[in-house]
Amino acid sequence: PRTVFQADRLKRMMAFIRAHHERPLRIADIAAAGYVSERECYRAFQTGLRMTPLEYLRACRLETACRLLAESDCDMTAVSLACGFGGSSFFGRVFRAQFGITPTAYRQKWRDRTK
Repeated sequence: PRTVFQADRLKRMMAFIRAHHERPLRIADIAAAGYVSERECYRAFQTGLRMTPLEYLRACRLETACRLLAESDCDMTAVSLACGFGGSSFFGRVFRAQFGITPTAYRQKWRDRTK
């Protein structure tokens, strides 16, 4: 059973990821935010969220990307950099693998829906 202490550590690590997802993060950075070892960081995410810390990081980045695609006119490179993906090519591959649609097609679909 998870304790309140374990839940607080996970929340601290999740908050750290949300606050810094646009920059390169290592497991060591995430673990340090929760005052735990890297191994305990993995365990906390797996137990609490059924995903790894890097999967959670990717989910946060994709969530930001969806919002930027829907609400801004930024080009794909700007969106990918703002979300922490580095380059637009990698961003496009990750986005398509997750949603089955390219970022450009997502933006167009979103815009068509809001007209």
